[in-house]
Amino acid sequence: MSSLAIVLRWRSYGESDKIVTLLTRDFGKLTGIAKGAKRSRRRFPGSLEVLARVRVQYRRRPEASLAFLESADLLAPMGELADPARFAYGGYLVELVDRLTVEEHVVPELYDLLAEALAALAEGPATSALLRAFELQLLVRAGYAPPLDTCGTCHDPLPRVDSVFLDPIRGVLRCFRCRGSGSVIEIGAEVIGRLAALRDVPIGECRELGFGAIADEAAQLTGRLIEQHLSRPLESPKLIAQLAVARS
Repeated sequence: MSSLAIVLRWRSYGESDKIVTLLTRDFGKLTGIAKGAKRSRRRFPGSLEVLARVRVQYRRRPEASLAFLESADLLAPMGELADPARFAYGGYLVELVDRLTVEEHVVPELYDLLAEALAALAEGPATSALLRAFELQLLVRAGYAPPLDTCGTCHDPLPRVDSVFLDPIRGVLRCFRCRGSGSVIEIGAEVIGRLAALRDVPIGECRELGFGAIADEAAQLTGRLIEQHLSRPLESPKLIAQLAVARS
């Protein structure tokens, strides 16, 4: 079998092998073993590093949990993504995809979304709009995004001016009437409007659509929505924070 793929993560197995998890365009996420990957420059010419875009050749064995990776041709070098900051944000994007997808659930749009986001990241900085657009569109394609236009309880249209309320337990938005008395989080209607506008904007075109003063509030909302579907905290934000401290 052959497919375009992006390397999400890998780990050593023995002295010369790698266990590699990829997001393929044609077969969804898969994990396979690359025999001799640490030594073979012919079959794996520096092509199994995180963020690499490749064309992978592999085969399945009956009842085997791992695919057998036969070769991976590097299609796009790291280029600008080798920069520490861009690599850190690229790591965040692939970790999100890895954690919000399951093996062999085929959604070609997920591969396209990640490939477009990494290409945009190679061309410029990771702006708030770029990150929020990716997070929201990933949630949509993975089937986890709540409606941003209607209340999750009464299903009436959410207000365009007044605040709405996030139920952090259920991961839904509520209107003022349905907000309840629990630990809901108030979100400005402007944030919801900006995020809703990013759902259909191509990733490469959203960098300049800034959030301004509401950037932190938008990040809090998408972060809360993502947390609903994680079994443990993400690791990549730690590296991003460390780099931010080092630059300050």
